[in-house]
Amino acid sequence: MRLVLMLALMTWAVWPGGAALAGLEITALGKKYAPDPTRVPIQQTEANKSGSTSVRHELPLIWKESGYFQRNRDLGQVFTPENSFRLEAIVLRTGPSDAAVLSGAPGAKVFLQFFEVIGTPRINDNGTPVGTQAKHGFSKNHRCDDFLEGLIYKPLHLVRGGTFPNIPPTRDKTGTPTSNEGKLHYMRWALSGDDRLTFQAGKRYAFMIGFEEPGPHRGFTLANVNLASLPDAPSLNDKHDRYHGGWGLRREGDGTLPPTMIPGKAPPTDRNKLKLLQRQSLFATGEDRYKLSPTTDGYPDVDTYRDHEFYLEVSNRSSKRD
Repeated sequence: MRLVLMLALMTWAVWPGGAALAGLEITALGKKYAPDPTRVPIQQTEANKSGSTSVRHELPLIWKESGYFQRNRDLGQVFTPENSFRLEAIVLRTGPSDAAVLSGAPGAKVFLQFFEVIGTPRINDNGTPVGTQAKHGFSKNHRCDDFLEGLIYKPLHLVRGGTFPNIPPTRDKTGTPTSNEGKLHYMRWALSGDDRLTFQAGKRYAFMIGFEEPGPHRGFTLANVNLASLPDAPSLNDKHDRYHGGWGLRREGDGTLPPTMIPGKAPPTDRNKLKLLQRQSLFATGEDRYKLSPTTDGYPDVDTYRDHEFYLEVSNRSSKRD
């Protein structure tokens, strides 16, 4: 039933339907960033210093003994403007783990995709209400498998032309930790100033980032705060929520939910099973890759209660109040 629902929603969010734009430049800002209060109308300033979540587009795929290949992933965030503005840049922060910047990330092509978010979010507790254990997740807390439904992510713009900045990798090609410089490192994803990148007050939108092409060790993490471990009842707007205007997003592999899992220390030797697992972990090629709708649902992690640390920098000339 969940798979049918997801496929139905995806048909509303196919490409084309948005504008392909050029003009994206990503700059490393270092360990400190001071947002200009006159130009940053939306921000979420907190991050869990012990956790992070990965953006990746890796080949070869990495096997997990719980029964699947690590799925390639894009990440994003929903936001709601109180006033209309023209967006000039998004500032993001890498995470605190040794996976903050993998060796294949610097210099790799990246994209920034925007959506209008239509509908009213409803939390599906996945059959695990308060007092029961989650069916999957990094912990068994009841929130850890909750996902959102009732939403359509309508593509608006796809911005290309950028490369990941030369932030020192935190792991080398063997997976050995190297420099801490890339951990909790700010970076600005600057746009060309195109007037089409205008966002209207009161509407919900989302941005999503990722690597355009696969490659070895091609990944980095984003700093965030995730309240999935709280014992509280499901809620998007309780007192603990860091940013009431939105939630985190992801897009994993070919979008199959739930993905097939065949536990074992090594991938299955059966050719058909192996192809199935590989297909579910890879993005589609070409423009089809951008047709896949975002979701809050992931395996083993979910984004329903997650907010990335992010700052939206806007044009001064578009900061008037509606």
